[in-house]
Amino acid sequence: LFMKKLLGIVVLGLMLYNLSIFNNVSANEKKVFYAGFSFSGNYIDKSTGIKFTNHLTNEKNENGLDIISDSLLRSMKKIQPKNFNFDYNFADLEKGLEESVVMSVVLDHENYFSEYEPISKTYLNNIQMFFQVIFYNFKTRKLIASIPYDVSVPFFTKNEPTEKEIINYIRNFYTKGLKSIDLQQTINAFTQVEKILNNFELKEKYKLRIGVTSVNFEEKSFFAIPNDYKKNIKPLENIFAQLFSSRLALHNNIALVPYVEGMAIGAKMKQQFVNSDIIYDIELPKPDYNINITVRGFKKVLAKKSDINNIYFWASFLNLKIYQPDLNKIYMDDNLKNVIKKSIPSQIQDVNDWYKFYITTYELFDDFSINIINPKNEWLKKANDSEDFKTNIRKVNKLMEKVK
Repeated sequence: LFMKKLLGIVVLGLMLYNLSIFNNVSANEKKVFYAGFSFSGNYIDKSTGIKFTNHLTNEKNENGLDIISDSLLRSMKKIQPKNFNFDYNFADLEKGLEESVVMSVVLDHENYFSEYEPISKTYLNNIQMFFQVIFYNFKTRKLIASIPYDVSVPFFTKNEPTEKEIINYIRNFYTKGLKSIDLQQTINAFTQVEKILNNFELKEKYKLRIGVTSVNFEEKSFFAIPNDYKKNIKPLENIFAQLFSSRLALHNNIALVPYVEGMAIGAKMKQQFVNSDIIYDIELPKPDYNINITVRGFKKVLAKKSDINNIYFWASFLNLKIYQPDLNKIYMDDNLKNVIKKSIPSQIQDVNDWYKFYITTYELFDDFSINIINPKNEWLKKANDSEDFKTNIRKVNKLMEKVK
């Protein structure tokens, strides 16, 4: 159910910045140069973080364009923006243009999960991909707007898929597209780019900004974290920041600054175009309101045992702090929890606990974001059944209105 719920879900969040170069220019004269597909993220390692997509960038079509860029370009040509026009003649990225505004679609990270279901003798596979549509001033390298979205792509196999089979599935998702269970239509990795840009209005001035500024994992969480992340926790911090930011933006239609470690004045995100070895540093603005995420711990409990099925609970425990540092004003600083329950056949010895904890965290981020506007009593009792939290979530709701 979780994978079906995620299929085709697009997570939108706006990072707003002052766009002075559009001053005194009428809306229908705004020009944005299309710069293509790129990779992003301060901790991105193409051999690990985006290893499946990285293989595909070497596959070219008959015109010599890699198959991912070709698919994105076909989506771009369908777009009719509200208040600007795309120029596709931005060929010399290294030279740039005077005061040019460029737009690119970047891939931040991709996750692959797999779990075996012995009753149906099926592998439940899921690929989650994090993208951003970014606008920035090419001369100053200052970010103008970032519109992140993520897509979860479930697929089912009778045998554990090889890396080659996973890559083939992602290739089809980029190029031909895959049938959506919920939406009953064929979507690809850039279907959402069309929706985003057809509805996006590039503005001249943006005022207040909010963003995740820190993600911390406390000691009680480390037992559940995969070894690869234990060796370098930074990519996981970035993933959790993206998960939360995406949910918050989607359900509250607010401005968000992309997360980077040590967010401060002059913070930068890295960008590398698919056909270039040059890495660009894109300067980000400092958020007016900070969000700190602390992962306090994870817990797994065997609730009921039998010869046929065992019932388990998996729980995530977090702290969310939202505050305005310049005024030292705190809107909330509360502990939250979420629990999922699942019956597992007794013969299964190797359960993917990390995926369950990932799901509980995703659901907590999603439920929190949904309940800001009109909190449900049932959810409040599960997450944090205190009067202080009820008061604080009303404060956060008013804050969301400020940053829209």
